[in-house]
Amino acid sequence: MHIKRWLAFSLIGLLFGLLIGRPPLLQAATKPTNFVATPFLPKNQLSKKAGYFDLKVTPGQTQVLKLAVTNPGDTARTLEVIPVNATTSDAGSVVYIPSTRRDPSAQTTFTALTSGAMTIKLAPHQGKTVTFRTKIPAGGFRGQVLGGLFVTDPKATVPKPKSKKQNFRLQNRYAEVTAVSLTCQPKKAIPITLKLAAVKVGLQNNTPMVFAKIRNLAPVLFGQLQIQAQVRQKSTGRVITTQHLKQGSMAPNSWFNYGVKLGSKDLAAGTYSLDLHLTSGTRHWHFKQNFVLSAKRTREHNTTVKAVKQPVNWWLWLILALTLLSLLLVGTYWLGKQRSKKS
Repeated sequence: MHIKRWLAFSLIGLLFGLLIGRPPLLQAATKPTNFVATPFLPKNQLSKKAGYFDLKVTPGQTQVLKLAVTNPGDTARTLEVIPVNATTSDAGSVVYIPSTRRDPSAQTTFTALTSGAMTIKLAPHQGKTVTFRTKIPAGGFRGQVLGGLFVTDPKATVPKPKSKKQNFRLQNRYAEVTAVSLTCQPKKAIPITLKLAAVKVGLQNNTPMVFAKIRNLAPVLFGQLQIQAQVRQKSTGRVITTQHLKQGSMAPNSWFNYGVKLGSKDLAAGTYSLDLHLTSGTRHWHFKQNFVLSAKRTREHNTTVKAVKQPVNWWLWLILALTLLSLLLVGTYWLGKQRSKKS
């Protein structure tokens, strides 16, 4: 899935506490000048100090979500407010951005329950309140439904190049997200279930990597995810690379492709195995699966390795050093002869 890169993201409610299961508020690095989004927290808010929606909802009822959007600048703005589902990026962290990524294990999603996107026009220094309605199923749902209200300025800004040598420009947007966590039974603990869905070799930045599709089948967001990955040559058992992920997180009923590099040495085509050890607090998972490195991917990997690690031509450097030394000796001898003639 291709995701647009957003400048100056303020991802509110990015990680869940491991035991509490609620997303803490993440503040923007600097005070935004484009717009500000502030939630009106209702009476059924679980965490009174949180700056996001953390709600205990009732089956069969409609939850009203109100968000104040303010334009503090001197320029009129047209903004979009979009309900989004929480997903897990391929970097192994929870994100709240527009995405079609969904795991079939999800009983329902935030966007499926919530009214559609809105467009609002704000004059300079004007604020408006937008209202969304989330219809809770009559039978309720297990665990958590996690999403967010994603506010963005759809008009891209094109910064001027810093120098005449730059022949490209980046189109950037400013966006802000307010997380929405919904649960029918906040005190009911649900075990985390992870599954290794597939292992395959693909390209990233024209470099072959092995990708492990990891799924969270539980309707719970969790953090403190650590992954230790090893790739071994099947015929010899030799470890060709080791890689670690620290402080990862996964959204409820989500998946991501964890990419593992194939090391910095030449490889031979054949069968290899990917060994994954995952932990989150006291929870442990172990997955192991074989994969085939084709002749084509092997050539691509070996070509990349050679390009990165150019061999040092010691003979060339030795010849250059001897040549320089000879020139210095000849120069010194010539200067000595000239001085002898003058004296």
